[in-house]
Amino acid sequence: MTTTFSKDERPRWLGNLVGAIVVLVLFAGIYLLPPDTSLAELERNGYLRACVPQNYPPLVQPNADLPGFEIELLQDVADRLGVRLVLNTNAAIGRELNPRNWQVSRANCQIIGGGIVDNATIRSFLDTTPPHLETGWVVLSPGDDEPSLQDQRVGVYVGITGRDRIQLSRLLRDQQAQIKLVNAPDKLVADMKNGGFDLVVTEALIGGAIAAEHGWTARWLPGDTHDSIAFGLWKGDLTLKRRINAIITDLQHEGRFTQLAARYGVAAIPGDN
Repeated sequence: MTTTFSKDERPRWLGNLVGAIVVLVLFAGIYLLPPDTSLAELERNGYLRACVPQNYPPLVQPNADLPGFEIELLQDVADRLGVRLVLNTNAAIGRELNPRNWQVSRANCQIIGGGIVDNATIRSFLDTTPPHLETGWVVLSPGDDEPSLQDQRVGVYVGITGRDRIQLSRLLRDQQAQIKLVNAPDKLVADMKNGGFDLVVTEALIGGAIAAEHGWTARWLPGDTHDSIAFGLWKGDLTLKRRINAIITDLQHEGRFTQLAARYGVAAIPGDN
């Protein structure tokens, strides 16, 4: 004779047994997962491959003596890992709006730099290291006075990928600014000098570099919220991520971020922060 239980009659020990079996199955699944060999593979191959844009000052620059804030930081990381740094330049990074279209993979890089914004959008497909810089939108003007965007002709170069462009559009529309988008910083500078714009709005890191080079003033765009800049790592590369995060944290505590900021002229930007 088979004994059956109604829902109300089912003994408590049966529910506990089912729960225990589910937990055991989950633990067994964890132990059956393939091991993460990302750090071991890097150490065995002897190099750290990094994907970066071709030129995004001050992070990446085509200058052997001043290769860029992030290039020097990546070199520090590679040195402490005891491997060689290999750079794979990719023009789509920072130019293509959707990071999924950069066509980067584990085959050509283990870490991605050149302006990775540490926010929810980027973290949906990449892990990120501890942040090393801050960015936001800035207003560039040729004079020292704080400019007003109201009814001004404003040239906009968004540059870095991952920042909230809808918020930028709303902030400029609120000022009734006449917006013209450009696709390269050189074009932005040329049009400003030719009188095509009254003011320029762009990302803070490249904006600071442009302001320093041309003697302009950079101020935070009022009402903007800021983001952190970090390096991107592939999800699942946990052993490599932990080692690189520890190195970057050590470098920060040793003052390397401050040293590089001074070397590349990453100065504090006045205005609403």
